[in-house]
Amino acid sequence: MAASMGRELLPIHGFKDDILKSIQDSRALVIIGETGSGKTTQLPQFLYEAGFHKHGMIGVTQPRRVAATSVASRVADEMRCNVGGKVGYQVRFDDCTSDETAIKYMTDGCLLREFLRDRELSQYSVIVLDEAHERSLDTDILFGLVKQLFLSDKELKSSKRQHRLKVVVMSATLDQGKFSDFLGGCPIFEIPGRLHPVKDIYCSLIEEKDMGKNITVNYVSKVVDTVMEIHLEQKQGDILVFLTGQAEIEQCCDKLFQKSERVDYRHDVRDRSVKALMVLPVYGSMPTELQQRIFAPAEAGVRKCVVATNIAGTSLTINGIIYVVDSGFVKQMSYNHRTGLDALQVVPISRAEAIQRAGRAGRTAPGRCYRIYSKGFYENCMTEDMIPEVQRSSLTNVVLNLKCMGIHNILKFPFVDQPEERMLLEALRQLHYYGAIDKKGNITSLGHLLVEYPLPLSLARAVIYSGALGCSEAMLPIASMLSVENVFIRPGGDTDKQAEANKAHQKLADKGGGSNDFTTLLAIFQKCSESDSPSRWCKKHSIHWRGVKTAMSVHKQLETILEQQMKNPDFPEEHDSGSTSDCLRRALCAGFFGKVARKATTGHGYRTMEGHSIGVFLHPSSCLFGRDEELDWVIYNEVMLTSKVFMRTVCPVKYEWIKNLLPRLHELDAYALSGCLAPSIDKTETEDSDDGEGKKESGSSEKKKKHKDPSVDESTKVIRRNNDTSVSDARQRYLERKSAKLKP
Repeated sequence: MAASMGRELLPIHGFKDDILKSIQDSRALVIIGETGSGKTTQLPQFLYEAGFHKHGMIGVTQPRRVAATSVASRVADEMRCNVGGKVGYQVRFDDCTSDETAIKYMTDGCLLREFLRDRELSQYSVIVLDEAHERSLDTDILFGLVKQLFLSDKELKSSKRQHRLKVVVMSATLDQGKFSDFLGGCPIFEIPGRLHPVKDIYCSLIEEKDMGKNITVNYVSKVVDTVMEIHLEQKQGDILVFLTGQAEIEQCCDKLFQKSERVDYRHDVRDRSVKALMVLPVYGSMPTELQQRIFAPAEAGVRKCVVATNIAGTSLTINGIIYVVDSGFVKQMSYNHRTGLDALQVVPISRAEAIQRAGRAGRTAPGRCYRIYSKGFYENCMTEDMIPEVQRSSLTNVVLNLKCMGIHNILKFPFVDQPEERMLLEALRQLHYYGAIDKKGNITSLGHLLVEYPLPLSLARAVIYSGALGCSEAMLPIASMLSVENVFIRPGGDTDKQAEANKAHQKLADKGGGSNDFTTLLAIFQKCSESDSPSRWCKKHSIHWRGVKTAMSVHKQLETILEQQMKNPDFPEEHDSGSTSDCLRRALCAGFFGKVARKATTGHGYRTMEGHSIGVFLHPSSCLFGRDEELDWVIYNEVMLTSKVFMRTVCPVKYEWIKNLLPRLHELDAYALSGCLAPSIDKTETEDSDDGEGKKESGSSEKKKKHKDPSVDESTKVIRRNNDTSVSDARQRYLERKSAKLKP
């Protein structure tokens, strides 16, 4: 009864009848609801009560897994059922639904995968795209798909669906006119949300002038100081802290725990009802049961402090929050198509996001938002809105999904904000490199295998070839460990603890062979799995048990996918001669050949082979750090951009394993891959294109033959371009040009 009365007090209940009528009368609807309006938990229940579930499930997408699982739990409580019954959820590697499920919360990536299996989404009556303002990559693709398949004049003619699919877009802040126009001029509802006023306090611990410095080093300590000041000086009420990632959150939690343990609650706190501080971390890769702790009320006299990533900005609502501490930063992945590198960088949030974070303090009572930056930083260093992910990320996996759905001409796909054409063409090149599409842009049998894995393309390809080479027992644990956040605990500040952690990590690297970061991860997975007490083993070796536990769950599902695929007659066949170590590294080469670097012939570091070759260095955490003289060719999992471009998770390889793969990294006709012909000013080529794609392909091949010396194969070209003589000759030509410029 109390839950029912609480629901009716939420602002969205005043709009219930009008919203349901609009959904009934329209194909699409946009709902703008401020923080605390109740849109995420209540709208699906409105639809259920109105009987929409009788024609199919009510699907609700969330950009983050923790939001999907926590909201499903909340709605299940309100509907008095178990999670997995009438209300369920599905996130990557975790499906908690049943035949009874009527309301299904899921990540937007999971709905994309459902499109792969069933373009008509015949199991659904309504699709709700929630948190649309976050503009995640998958959400933007879903916008284009629902428009193209269900809302356009050429709407998909369904043989399975008896009732038209309804589409609802929900957001906390959004350019509603833009999205309404994109979805065919659909109706818009605006619902008020914030229930109490919030006072913004600029702490000015970070100024505009700090933007040129490496401020990521010290802002965690400034956040810790701010939290402790609130704890000691302010009245009872819970605290929500925003940081950028797992490592910072764990570091912050450790410092807060240490400082709170030294507090004398008889004399140090102003509010004598405060007796303790309970610090709880939350980030995307945490197991579901640990994430749920943040929603449980603290005991009397205990102040709860939740330290979170951006997932708590709009995706989660935690009752009892009175104080928000905003670091002003977020981790953002950006892809550079020229270098072919993804770089995870810490950048300032947008002003819209800062307002959303502040709103978390006004849910249950008047609150305060402590912004550790200055007002000048807010006004001059933060943009109005964040750049949509679709315009700054690699689109390789997205394009593969669209190709598998039968959407061949990628350049004409309806995006809300169109990415640059070169980003789409680069994604097509990547797919061709990996053998996922052929030269005409058609999906290959390998492409159909790759798309089944919820993994980056390079890792999925390595897993498939490990099956072909007979080393999947080693590869699957590695792939699972790479699917979770960094498992290594690296204590900040305490030098003794740092040295102790480094020593423990070095022992683990030695157990993995001492010369391969990938096998270090394998050793951690195996030793932890064999331990009688995995959590104690992790603590002893400075490893995050939460991460390894998640990896164990991922491993089971990857194993199931691979076992099924190996029964497929189209599964690749490879000769598996050599040791297990060599087979494993060959499998890694099959996936990571686009992330290859060779030791620089002049200077220090390595040069990448893809795109515009750039200088990269071994990360100090690598077991290979300081051993450059032993190395020549290496592959890496990711790069990290700080003072230099560092390679993380590195493995030495033999040139003979990659020499036949490297030529794939050179130029080809990306327009043909896209499903359309390249623009041309040549009259003959235009006439050929009118006669059909096959004729153009033939003509193109003949031209290439005229200019190609058959005695020189592609691998020889790579060898010539990368040998010492070619580098020396290039340097000599550069010096001659420079000398000529200096002459009067």
